[in-house]
Amino acid sequence: MNTKNGLRLALGAAAVATMLAGGDAAAQRGGRGGSFSTTCASGARPSTQATSGQGFLNRAILPMIPAPQKPGLFQQAADQATQGIAADANNPYNYYVAAQAAAGLNQVARADSMFRRTLELCPEFAGEVTPQRAELGPRAMEAARVAIAEQHDTTAAIRNWELAAQLDSSNADATFYAGYFSFLRGDQARAVPIFRRLLSGPAPAAADTDAIQRRVAAMGGLLDAAAKALNANQNQQAADLLQTVLAADPNNRNALYYHSLALYKMQKWADLLPVAEKVMRVDPLNGNEALVAFAAHRALADEAKARNQTQAEQGHRMAALRLPNPDSMQVTVDNVQLGTDGATTTVRGQVKGAAARAGAPVKLQFTLTSPSGDVGTATVTVAAPARDATANFEVPVTTTGYPTSYRYQLVP
Repeated sequence: MNTKNGLRLALGAAAVATMLAGGDAAAQRGGRGGSFSTTCASGARPSTQATSGQGFLNRAILPMIPAPQKPGLFQQAADQATQGIAADANNPYNYYVAAQAAAGLNQVARADSMFRRTLELCPEFAGEVTPQRAELGPRAMEAARVAIAEQHDTTAAIRNWELAAQLDSSNADATFYAGYFSFLRGDQARAVPIFRRLLSGPAPAAADTDAIQRRVAAMGGLLDAAAKALNANQNQQAADLLQTVLAADPNNRNALYYHSLALYKMQKWADLLPVAEKVMRVDPLNGNEALVAFAAHRALADEAKARNQTQAEQGHRMAALRLPNPDSMQVTVDNVQLGTDGATTTVRGQVKGAAARAGAPVKLQFTLTSPSGDVGTATVTVAAPARDATANFEVPVTTTGYPTSYRYQLVP
């Protein structure tokens, strides 16, 4: 059975890098100075090193200090803070100076770590730390942009996106890019939890195309991970991933089909039947799915027979006989893929010859769908190939929204 992912991710690496190019230039500014205005309830007092380091910070932010000299002042502040931490690892003022110095040197991860340690030791610093820590998020985004667009360093970019998301949990861009580029690197362990988290949130507004594309890409990533899990016989893992997709997009053909295969391989026959029925409603010329449903009915009939449940046994055997035989279908349809460009989506796929006379016209009506409903319909006519031969088809569909899946039917 074919578990090739029919949907392609909506965003490519180059496209994402282009979107990132508008990063926040204001995030280049240095750290803050200022005197110590916070008193810690613990009784901690500024160390000599912290006071000295704060002096370097105060100089670094003076407008008359030439820009080339500022990094040196921030580094001197950092050195003083480091000495202070070595002398007293529980003095919050040392960490506060270290955080500001790291921010001035654009060492975003270190600045965040030092700010968090400051608050652990002295919660009274929150009024000063919170606004300064908030400024680190845009800096992390800018660092990620530079890493991906100028240095082509995806590892550094992912690290900075993860930091930006940690600093601001509402930063959907940072969360998505960390997951998407991890996916491109083949790091499913990192990508999958991010994709699942993206899909667990509320559906975006119809006009929010960026959020919609993020969700489409997340669905594609989870479908790809599920297909790989199926091929590795990690069937329960695949089923769990697919249920995440189906919770966000209940009629997603690929998620339904893969889910039916996972249940088939786990022999969960009762769970399989309603899923197989949904697959056959959206993908009626899928020969594989008819065989899957047939196997489920036969297995359930055998179980009913073993329990002497005659009526249930006969019901399943009759239902199995009513299922379409793949050989009796006009053609079978496979390898359907969607490629979206603006308001047009091209549906591409393959038909395989079955009962239809070779050369006979076979008319298929495709309806593209999204979690919120149908977004476009088009019809394509294919000359039926000889039995077991194949023919490709494609049809453009004008859409009113971003499609995530499809259904089709054979029409006169």
